Amino acid sequence: MSEDVLKTVLKLFSIVARIDSVTEREREQVQGFLQDHVSLGKVAEYTNVFETHVQQTLADQNEEQQLVAACREVSTEVTQKQKVVIVMELIRIIAADGTISKREDELVKVVSRTFNVSDEETELLEVFLAAQSPQELDVKQVLVIDLESEGKLQHAFHMHRHGLHGFVGVVWISSANLYVLKYKGNADVFLNGVPLKSGGVRILPVGGTLRWSDLYDPVYYGDVLGIFKNFAEGQKISFEAKNISFKFKNGKLGLRNVNVVEESGRLIALMGASGAGKSTLLHVLNGTEVPSSGQVFINGVDIHKEPEKIEGVIGFVPQDDLLIEDLTVYQNLYYAAKLCFNNKSEEEIDVLVLRVLEDLGLSETKDLKVGSPLRKTISGGQRKRLNIGLELLREPSVLFCDEPTSGLSSRDSENIIDLLKELSLKGKLVFTVIHQPSSDIFKMFDKLLILDTGGFQIYYSNPVDAVIYFKKSINLLDSNQGECPACGNVNPEQIFNIIETKVIDEYGNFTGERRISAETWNRAYKKNERLSPVKTITEKPESTLQIPGRVKQAHLFSMRDIQAKLHNKQYLIINFLEAPLLAFILAFIVRYYNVDDHIHLGYVFGSNLNMPAYFFMSVIVALFMGLTVSAEEIIRDRKILKREAFLHLSRSSYIFSKISILFILSAIQTFTFVLVGNTILGIEGMLLPHWAILFTVSCFANILGLNISASFNSAVTIYILIPLLLIPQLILSGVVVRFDKLNPAIGNSSTVPFVGDLMASRWAFEAAMVTQFKDNKFEREFYPYDKVMSNADYKKIYLIPELETRLQYCMQYYQSKEPNLRQRVEDDFQLLRNELRNEIKLVGSENKPFIDNLYAAKFSENVYNETTAFINAIRQFYIKRFNKADQEKEKKIQSLTKTPEAEAEFEKFKMRYRNEAIADFVRNISEQHRVIEKDHRLIQKIYPVYKDPDPDHMVDFNAQFYMPKKHFLNANIDTLYFNLSVVWSMTILLAFTLYFDVLRRIVDGLSNLGNPVYKK
Repeated sequence: MSEDVLKTVLKLFSIVARIDSVTEREREQVQGFLQDHVSLGKVAEYTNVFETHVQQTLADQNEEQQLVAACREVSTEVTQKQKVVIVMELIRIIAADGTISKREDELVKVVSRTFNVSDEETELLEVFLAAQSPQELDVKQVLVIDLESEGKLQHAFHMHRHGLHGFVGVVWISSANLYVLKYKGNADVFLNGVPLKSGGVRILPVGGTLRWSDLYDPVYYGDVLGIFKNFAEGQKISFEAKNISFKFKNGKLGLRNVNVVEESGRLIALMGASGAGKSTLLHVLNGTEVPSSGQVFINGVDIHKEPEKIEGVIGFVPQDDLLIEDLTVYQNLYYAAKLCFNNKSEEEIDVLVLRVLEDLGLSETKDLKVGSPLRKTISGGQRKRLNIGLELLREPSVLFCDEPTSGLSSRDSENIIDLLKELSLKGKLVFTVIHQPSSDIFKMFDKLLILDTGGFQIYYSNPVDAVIYFKKSINLLDSNQGECPACGNVNPEQIFNIIETKVIDEYGNFTGERRISAETWNRAYKKNERLSPVKTITEKPESTLQIPGRVKQAHLFSMRDIQAKLHNKQYLIINFLEAPLLAFILAFIVRYYNVDDHIHLGYVFGSNLNMPAYFFMSVIVALFMGLTVSAEEIIRDRKILKREAFLHLSRSSYIFSKISILFILSAIQTFTFVLVGNTILGIEGMLLPHWAILFTVSCFANILGLNISASFNSAVTIYILIPLLLIPQLILSGVVVRFDKLNPAIGNSSTVPFVGDLMASRWAFEAAMVTQFKDNKFEREFYPYDKVMSNADYKKIYLIPELETRLQYCMQYYQSKEPNLRQRVEDDFQLLRNELRNEIKLVGSENKPFIDNLYAAKFSENVYNETTAFINAIRQFYIKRFNKADQEKEKKIQSLTKTPEAEAEFEKFKMRYRNEAIADFVRNISEQHRVIEKDHRLIQKIYPVYKDPDPDHMVDFNAQFYMPKKHFLNANIDTLYFNLSVVWSMTILLAFTLYFDVLRRIVDGLSNLGNPVYKK
């Protein structure tokens, strides 16, 4: 306290003391107060100040007015604890002569009321300070510690301790959360190493230890708190970890026979050198990791064998942030609460969140976006408190925190530990890994467990006693003192300095070798290990967790993700402008027209030679947008997913929410892309088919992106992978390199090869080209005629001449004895049989017996003539078919072009809907080899867009590129619908691999191949 405050307090003392004249005993009490608050050199000076105030009188004011005025002077300068101490010292001064007069009591209560100390607490202090025996302390809010009073006290608490001569009384002033202790007896009793005078009164500091002999158990600060704090509100918890050992996958031992025995209302610190196994022990104790040996019990339930029985009982706050950076402080807690309490109404959730925010001291920041550590909106300490708040919402019976003060200032660290201490005082059991705590933080813990390198347990008891224990282990001076006698501070670093003391060489320099090994410390600890007995609770642990159903979880995950995305303005702007901007750039670049064409002035869709390139690039853009928008979705949430897996929230609901939002985003992106691109390029009547194609391929990319996001450990790796995923889609789409021009090991000259069938880009591009060609408004009028004409054209121009050539060759060489010629003849005969039988089916003719004679052994001139006659017949058949279709088409065209105006309109109509470059692509007229041979069949390479499927079995969908229909289950399905179905099937398959984490398992398995055996 300041000098002005001290002088005012002395003035208060003087006003009350001079009521019945100041006695020597009262002066001694004032001097004792001064000795506790100022240096010895200042005691005489302030005693004179007190005497001066005693001599002064104020004629115009009575004592009550003087006291109120003096109290108001210091009221805003001192804490409530200091106010209680002032009231207590005032009572000690007026009671120094053995009696408290009625007037003195009235004045003390005037001071108490002005300081907001109740009359009941003032009277409690008077009784406590005046008591000379345990029986006189038999009142509420008092604890008696002695050897004899057990069962004799009706109102006071009692603690039995062996070896204590006399008694210790402790009174709890609840309004200030202050513990005052007094000792009466003739033994040497020490508070934090400082002796207590008989009858002396001291404040019990946080982490304080009261001891009287090394042979008997001391009284710790936590023991006193456990007596006074009411744990009846929550269920009692017993926690036992027996002989816990843990072995890593590489064979290295991380923990060795660790024992922990605790109960409700304790705050436990786990400390140790880096790599000693602190976090590993935490994960074993909370059930995340399974021990190699040993068991962990909560209320008698083995948490690793029966985890369902303790679901919701354990809470875990990892070292990393579990916050969604784009949500506000309130929203982070709100969605956490909604996912934990399905049984609470919206109003109850709101009240709960606001209460937790108030407890966390975050009420003023509730509407601030959390932000990232690099883009700070709230401080590091506030982030840590909010992380803990995610678990405080449901108040688990056992809470584990992994380095909650890491990277924080000393003030923020104290606030965090204060928060955990508050939770333990509510009856919860809290374990926390702590690193380099300050003295004040260190003394807040009830127990300290120290691990040494290699997972050896070397200490498990009171924190302050740890200093004494390790000092005594190496016979240091003043080893009986855990705290500094002058300031009361504890230096935890001293413990680790002792543990890790290095050997000194002959030159006086420290070596790298430790003086005492971890095994030695462990043996010393095990030799004297005394675990405080804890009554095992057999009642099933209660869980406050009420997880909503999968559908509601999916809804909550979706709403949470949408809220986060809406708060990220950059994300929204880029993703919603990316598609139309790319469409504009791409369409503007490919919007070609011939400036030298004096017939078609300006841009005409039908003359744009770049339309195939536009459709191909549109597919690649859809793939790219789908991948980039999803590539970071899961890796960004990985830490949060660990917590949600710890709470047993549904993985399928989370994945479904991600997929739903990404599909909606992709639907918007691809729609705006198609809308802008089709408008600029003049593509009419194809908005929905083109959107369906790009949306489908973008959804495929979404799920592919989610798979890699869930499988790799860094965003950098993921973005390196994106080109590796896109380049095969480019190369194997059938556009950049034609399928029949691929490496023969993977290519196919007759149909689309298997590697092409694996590419979503191939299915999407083919669907876009075929649909644009045959389903546009113009081509729908003439496609049936063109199909008949092109098929007849192929037969009469390419197929039939090829059959005649083969037949003539067979006629010329069927009697040859030369092996090569005979093999060629046999192959040609087989081809003729296959093709002619197929033609018989197509033209509907009865079976011709000459086909069975198309063998070298049966062939003759007569068979040749019959075959030639049949080939001529089918030629005439296709000529008639061609002519008929051509006449019908011409008749229709003539009906639409009766006048010059109609003819001009017809030409415009054609150029608006039919693009010549697309027509050339899908008809494959640039192919030099119009017909090829494969497997004794002739394969049509020209006009694939007019060709019908020719399957080998009921599920044979293998076909040439650009065919208008695909065969599947004995049905011919339009290419648009079939190709989209294939891409959706691939998407669904990827969704299953995402749910079962298949790619992640493969990646982890490959990573483990690098070092399968641990090596020293």
